Amino acid sequence: MPLEFVVEIFISPLKGFIAHELAERGYSQSRIGQLLGISQPAVSAYLKTPKAHYEEKLLKVLERRELDGLRRSILALVDSVAVEEVIRYINNYAVALLSSLRLCPLHRAAYPALQVCEICRDLVVYTETARKVEVGFEILKRCQNCHRLIPKVLMNIVELGPEGGVGFPGRIYVEGDQIVARGRPRPGGSRFLATLVGEVNKLHPEIKAVANIAYVAKECVKRKMTVAEVGPSNSEEDIVFNITAAFKSGVFDVVYDSGGRGVEPNAYVFGTDAVDVATKIVEVAKCLE
Repeated sequence: MPLEFVVEIFISPLKGFIAHELAERGYSQSRIGQLLGISQPAVSAYLKTPKAHYEEKLLKVLERRELDGLRRSILALVDSVAVEEVIRYINNYAVALLSSLRLCPLHRAAYPALQVCEICRDLVVYTETARKVEVGFEILKRCQNCHRLIPKVLMNIVELGPEGGVGFPGRIYVEGDQIVARGRPRPGGSRFLATLVGEVNKLHPEIKAVANIAYVAKECVKRKMTVAEVGPSNSEEDIVFNITAAFKSGVFDVVYDSGGRGVEPNAYVFGTDAVDVATKIVEVAKCLE
């Protein structure tokens, strides 16, 4: 069964990998069990096997870049949201892996009788795009320096879903040192960012979310993430064109656009979803400390 297979090659190794990550951060085995939906004895069993074992298994399913992003997102969720949201995120990630048919070659290799199987094409994934945008926003609200990343044109975070680009209709702004949003995320919340990530998604389907932040800390960010620089851009159309052109040569976490006539310089943070984007923005904010 595909669901049994995804548990074997992805969910179980991921639990072992994250259990080690949380233990290294001082979490008790009881708390780790709550966060991963398993018992304390199960956590103990996971920790008896080296983390490298689980990492090796996961790298047969995910690329290193994707695993790093998933680890970063889960750890950020642990610090920011309720337990059920952590479990929901892992569960939806696993189902999305199945429905994308990315696991089919591994499944067929393990079970040769499935050479013509495409069962997972029938899976319907309830992506809850707006919920992930809200969770990403919650991560930003708890970030110490993220308010310093809000540009003069304000900020938004947008994720592509079945309903199109979902973002905040009134953008994200700062009151004092607090990040605030007008309203709740909805389709059409930012046509510009939805267009931008939509064009990048055509080149790299794994990229489904983007946020704009202030043009700061470029040299520090280069040491942490993959970065591109584009510009000048004298309009939103120029920004979309220039950034999309950059993505034709590779995949980037952050693209710095120098702006142009009447266009404020901004940086654009890309990721697999809104949670991934938010965790990258937190990393950028650390450069301001």
